[in-house]
Amino acid sequence: MLANAISILTVAAALFGSQVAAKSCHLTTTVSHRQNSACGSGSCITGDTFVGSGVLEIDGKVEWDGDGASYDNLSNGDGVDVDAGGVQFHIDALGIPDAQDDPNCKVHIGDDTNVGTGEAKNVGLPGVVGRDFDCTHDWDC
Repeated sequence: MLANAISILTVAAALFGSQVAAKSCHLTTTVSHRQNSACGSGSCITGDTFVGSGVLEIDGKVEWDGDGASYDNLSNGDGVDVDAGGVQFHIDALGIPDAQDDPNCKVHIGDDTNVGTGEAKNVGLPGVVGRDFDCTHDWDC
């Protein structure tokens, strides 16, 4: 009887222990292009700004702050390989914000592909126009 109780507790601890050990990964990535034409006080600042970035949080703690991410590799390049906080994955390029309607939100985790939620945003501020692609991914890691 005691042996059965110990066996049941051991199995329960193994099952529940593995569920507690799962971590929560939250990844956000962004590609943006801004065309600046701001003038004020006699000077004009013109030019384009290109940004590619990302943030990985594991259980709410930032483990990757975009190191290695750039507009070139996150817009139409090879993407970014990430190894942070014991988690390894590859972010596919999101696409070129000015050339397509929706971002490509795919992250490869081993043999699995996580398709995230994407959003395209237009920016129209005085002196600045642009477009952003944002992707959000959540998974147990």
